[in-house]
Formats: sequence, C-alpha cells, structure tokens
Amino acid sequence: MEQIIAQKQVKRVKVADEPSLTEAGAQMMTLGGTLILATTIILTLVLILSLFFPRGNGLQFVIIIALTIVGWGFFINCATERLSIKENQLIFKSLIGKAIRIDIANIDSYKLTNYGLRLDGNMYLIEIEHDGKDQPEEIWLSPCWKSKDLSLFCNTLGRAMEDVNI
Repeated sequence: MEQIIAQKQVKRVKVADEPSLTEAGAQMMTLGGTLILATTIILTLVLILSLFFPRGNGLQFVIIIALTIVGWGFFINCATERLSIKENQLIFKSLIGKAIRIDIANIDSYKLTNYGLRLDGNMYLIEIEHDGKDQPEEIWLSPCWKSKDLSLFCNTLGRAMEDVNI
C-alpha cells in the first residue's frame, strides 16, 4: 500500500527580462525639480517687481540679481545631469559640472543612497569603489531625478559589471 506523505507542485513562471536603461537623465518635472523651478520663478518675479517698483538701496537689488542668476544656473545644471554606460565606461555629465568617467571593469561596488531634500541641493549619492582610488568616487545627483530611472540604471550598471567580469 502506497501512502503519499507530502506533495508540492511548483509553478514555473517565465521571468520577463528586466528593462535596461543605459542612459538616464534628470528631468525638470519631478518633485524636486518643480520645487527648484518654483523658487527660481519667485526670485525672478521679485527681481522684475524690484525693477518696476524700486524700494530699498542698490545693494538689495544686486543681491536679488545675484540670487536670480545663481538660481537659474543651479536649475539648468540640475536639469542637464546625465548618467550613461558607453564603451564599458560609466559616464556622468552635467552642463556646468565636470564630467566623470570610470571604467566598468575597474568598479568593485556601487551604492545608491537617497538623502531626501538637502540644503546643498543634492538628493542622491552614488558611491563607486574602484581600483583607481582609495576613497569611493562620489557622484552627487540633484533632486531632478526620478528614483525609478535611477534604480533601472543601477540595475543595468550591475549587469554590465557582471558581464565585464566574466
């Protein structure tokens, strides 16, 4: 007499390939980008109003001009940040900042951290440990990024690291 003591069926589900994102960029219409844009527009309106209705001394006007120019420069720099994987290199570029290039074959590990809105304007940090340096390379990203795009890009970077190290 046969007696079945335990039984389990496993349903095999074909896992769809994860989408890959070899090039990601900051976008203006994110929560952080909208906040920066709104602040910059308010500064611009204050500048325009101070042109039509002058009050105070010239130093206040110079401060408003400087804040408006810096605000627009910061917003444009934040909105033009780009991360890409080309020719086995991780590349970070922005309009005003310096470009960072790291060979994927030299990358030992990476870590993506979300810091939330900070006073210095940075929200995300990618720390990359690689052969060329004792300290990890830090790539600070603005609040104009979608976290979904960053996650997809980091997954693609991880697969590229595995492919290079095979």
